[in-house]
Amino acid sequence: MLKNYSSNLFRAKALILILIMLSTLKIQAFDIDRFDQNNAFALGKDLVAMPFGMNLLEVIDAGADELVIGIHGGNSEGYEWIYPLWQLNQESNQVFFYRWNDKRCANANNAQLVNHIDTLLDNYSGIKKIKILSHSYGGTHLLYSLDLIEQRIANKNQDLKIEIHFIASLLSPPLLLRLGCQFKTDFKDDYLMDIYNWKTIQEIDGAFRNYRKDPQEVSISSASQTRLPETYNGRKLGHNWSISWVADLISESN
Repeated sequence: MLKNYSSNLFRAKALILILIMLSTLKIQAFDIDRFDQNNAFALGKDLVAMPFGMNLLEVIDAGADELVIGIHGGNSEGYEWIYPLWQLNQESNQVFFYRWNDKRCANANNAQLVNHIDTLLDNYSGIKKIKILSHSYGGTHLLYSLDLIEQRIANKNQDLKIEIHFIASLLSPPLLLRLGCQFKTDFKDDYLMDIYNWKTIQEIDGAFRNYRKDPQEVSISSASQTRLPETYNGRKLGHNWSISWVADLISESN
């Protein structure tokens, strides 16, 4: 019996060691600082394999004064976020990737996003600014979260600066999607947050070029509206490169 107990104990310890090693490898794969210009696709696969919710992409720093949050679009492959989040990463901030169920209507479970932001503010007592970047269908999810973010985050934290960035986002969904998900089309003219709408040229955006009307338009009069150029670093500035272009601009303005 003692021999069997020792054998089982050894197996249990070995299993625990293996799990720890696998967990460590996984954490390393999600470290945004590991980006080296050549591994965006590999890191992207790991990014979209993360669990639903708010995922920290670097070593925790409780003294950070800024949060950067990326919200992916539908069927994201992740790679389009690697360079932008790496570019926006600074010593004074913490970078997160918010995974949500993009197979559902974008106006469902919006409270979960706000709950996660609320928890971050509880955990990081020195936060002065939050930058939320959304892309494609992720922009739709963020759009229908704006009222909750204002009610539960902005109103309760008057000194907190919140930036909302819609990047090549589906802000005016087609009729069938609007009806199926019961999307509203009227929004407030003004919010307590700074809102930026970064729009690609529809004709060269592979996701939007076949739409009858530009789905990136939104009726928020206080939002800053910017049309992106045709090219970025010698490439066509299409749907996915748009995040990198905006990240570069934000980084330069910091």
